[in-house]
Amino acid sequence: MNDAAGAPNAAPLDALILAATDGEWCKVAVFISKVMDAAKAQAIETSGQAIAARVYALCEQGQLEAQGNVRRWRAASVRAATRVSNAGVA
Repeated sequence: MNDAAGAPNAAPLDALILAATDGEWCKVAVFISKVMDAAKAQAIETSGQAIAARVYALCEQGQLEAQGNVRRWRAASVRAATRVSNAGVA
């Protein structure tokens, strides 16, 4: 899961994170646990901290929404970002 320079490749982890999201709010601690289970099932070595770092990045990129301080795993929640449709806008 590292690129040629030895840095972690975020793509497989991001795919797992985004696959674990839906429209419902989920506590960050529970969400990280779900992603860890999915990674283990696919034999992807990772850690809670690595998943959390990608969750923070995906929140900053607008792919995930956060409620509260996402770095406080037991207090904050995340969900899939809602997309605003521009249908019918001239």
